[in-house]
Amino acid sequence: MLRVLVLASICLGVLVYNWDFLAWPMHRTMALLVLAAVFSFAWFYELTVRDTPMERVLIGVLAIMGGAVVIWVALTVFTHPLPDDSASLVPANERLDSRNCAAPVGALTVAVGADRVIGRGKGAFTPFKVSGCSGPRLSVTPKGLAVDDFGYDGDGSVAFTIRHNVFQRFLGDYLHVHRPDKSTLGVYDRWEHEILYVRFMSPGSARIRGEFLCGEYPLVTVKQDSVTVGNSRFSQRSCLLDHLRHY
Repeated sequence: MLRVLVLASICLGVLVYNWDFLAWPMHRTMALLVLAAVFSFAWFYELTVRDTPMERVLIGVLAIMGGAVVIWVALTVFTHPLPDDSASLVPANERLDSRNCAAPVGALTVAVGADRVIGRGKGAFTPFKVSGCSGPRLSVTPKGLAVDDFGYDGDGSVAFTIRHNVFQRFLGDYLHVHRPDKSTLGVYDRWEHEILYVRFMSPGSARIRGEFLCGEYPLVTVKQDSVTVGNSRFSQRSCLLDHLRHY
């Protein structure tokens, strides 16, 4: 019984871990095939250890495959990711920890690692700069948040652009955009590795994560609570008002 519970927990964990792959049409079929193979192997192993008749083993494998087909149909019918268009990001009604950074009324506070970069005014706001390359530019409009950005590869060439939330790829056939909900925009590679993540958390706050290149400058990786430049990690909290954060 303990072994059954452990296997069931592992299978459930694999399903939850791969949910983003299942929800996104580009990866759904392959993800379900992999999950069906993993679950079938777990079922086969468990029943053969118990010397269970092969008829039951076969029924279980067919049930797993049938379940994968049902999940595929349900996700295809009921899950519809947002299109890659110019629709503004809307506030997610989430609270951003200000880290004791006082923001003026009407200002936009952007979380960049542990830093809080605050911009006043209604115009476009660029929270940080990597060497000579500007980071994502955010514009708060009456309809929501608009994102503009240039993404570079290791040779300094423009790999993709985002203009008012519309993604355009120039290099790297594996790059693609995700709009999982009305408040989030992200760019990912073929392994779903995060290249850029922007979330409009509330009318006055947003979060940026991702990996940013600029020519021969070391890779800048922005995570939830830290920023890594090459091999150097920065997690000290800073508040910047109307100033770019330079990396």
